[in-house]
Amino acid sequence: MPLIRWRKQELRDRFYPEGFLGMYDRFAGVIREHVRAGDMMLDAGCGSGRVFQYRFDESQRPELIVGVDLTDEPRGNRNIDAAARADLARLPFHDATFDIVVSSHVAEHLTAPEAVFGELARVLKPGGRLLVLTPNRWHYVTISAALLPHSFHLRFNRSRGVDIKDVFPTVYRANTAARLQRLYEGAGLEVERLLQFETEPEYLAFSLPSYALGVAYERLVNRFDALRNLRVNLLAVGVKK
Repeated sequence: MPLIRWRKQELRDRFYPEGFLGMYDRFAGVIREHVRAGDMMLDAGCGSGRVFQYRFDESQRPELIVGVDLTDEPRGNRNIDAAARADLARLPFHDATFDIVVSSHVAEHLTAPEAVFGELARVLKPGGRLLVLTPNRWHYVTISAALLPHSFHLRFNRSRGVDIKDVFPTVYRANTAARLQRLYEGAGLEVERLLQFETEPEYLAFSLPSYALGVAYERLVNRFDALRNLRVNLLAVGVKK
């Protein structure tokens, strides 16, 4: 029996109203906002699709969704229509192939983010958009993650029911609002939107007191714009001119 009982849904239901939008809800909404029927879409670093699933109405669904990843995990990813195994810094696609590129929780793992953002921009068509969701390096969760060994991350995430195949080393070389802005601009993309927001403290769902502290933090940093750089999520939308 595990020493810690994770109470993510129980505590979320207690502190947040029905319909509260978590980070994946918000990212999925931004994706749907920009995707059009017939688009060619790339999911960069798509992994297995176990953590984040996006859904489209048939009237909106892209013509083709291609997933690319360094592992063989995309073979079981139900989000995508086709998979390619490749380094994001050396994509096996022609210039201007895709109308939209999405990337969820990948930027924090990039050791050479300039090269990756350059490649993602290269494969975008003019007018195409790059959508990125990644954590802010100055949040308490990411600061803790940076200070602790990867072996601890594996044990911690296994204890809360996460498949350790979805847990990778992090370096946080693209993970501030200012850094993301520079990466987009350096790749020739104009940033249309850069959202910073805090969501429910799921990493603290091992006890009521810890979760309540996380909720207090969430409400504080979301209330005051001066504290936006302490919010956990960075969500960027950039367009290729």
